[in-house]
Amino acid sequence: MKLQYLGTGGAEGFPGMFCACRACRRAREQKQYKARSCSLINDSVLIDLSPDLYVQSLRFDADLTAVRALVVTHSHRDHLDLFGVCLRARDGASLRPDLSEAENRLPVFGGEKVLAAIRAELDNQPHANRARLELHPLRPGASFRVQGLEFYPIEANHKPDEQCFIFAVREGQNWLLYANDTGALPQKSLKAICGLGAVFDVVSMDCARGTLPGDGHMGLAENIALRDFLRQNGCAKETTRYYLNHFSHMCGLLPDEMEALAAKQGFTLARDGMTLTI
Repeated sequence: MKLQYLGTGGAEGFPGMFCACRACRRAREQKQYKARSCSLINDSVLIDLSPDLYVQSLRFDADLTAVRALVVTHSHRDHLDLFGVCLRARDGASLRPDLSEAENRLPVFGGEKVLAAIRAELDNQPHANRARLELHPLRPGASFRVQGLEFYPIEANHKPDEQCFIFAVREGQNWLLYANDTGALPQKSLKAICGLGAVFDVVSMDCARGTLPGDGHMGLAENIALRDFLRQNGCAKETTRYYLNHFSHMCGLLPDEMEALAAKQGFTLARDGMTLTI
């Protein structure tokens, strides 16, 4: 399995677009940049669609015409750029002579609020062909298969008025836990992870809070707690690799500073464009 991080920053990006805090000023000076979070698996499945995706795809030579499915964690606009999603439904904007009429559609997997937001945006797009997007509702514990990957949706702890998701992803014997956006996971979600029988090769965790206490996002303390839980319950092994994603300016540290701190725990701070083989 191939995982490519196209963006690894928080909602405001790093440095924040209009932010003049000390961390963002230093990030600009040192050119330590993080775009909004989204990732590609095996070049064909996109997890979230960030408002930075167009530039990200050009910067990292990611061919978005190869994307055959979109999996959305939740409806916050740094993860769900509705205009970008609906461009795929506009035949004048997305000409696909490489696909037959039956193939010319993008499956989109998301919770109820995600799908409702996409439907509402389609209503405002007079040139959109709704048949180009196949909307599939997610349910915790209801796995689905797309592009040879098995996805297991697990409820996140992020947005109180919305059912948000993290994902366990399996390809053959290889397992990925993709866990952002979320704070510390509730017991039912931890139980669901244990029930999969998975031993993860890679664990990618939200770390928007950095050194601050967690809330609807994890910080380093919650990352350590999740790693320890996975180890204690046989869901991780000695060779499991841990990556911290969705890092923001909240705690005042630059990416390089957070990376040094994370390394003491055996974690790697994910970087824009980083590619993993799982």
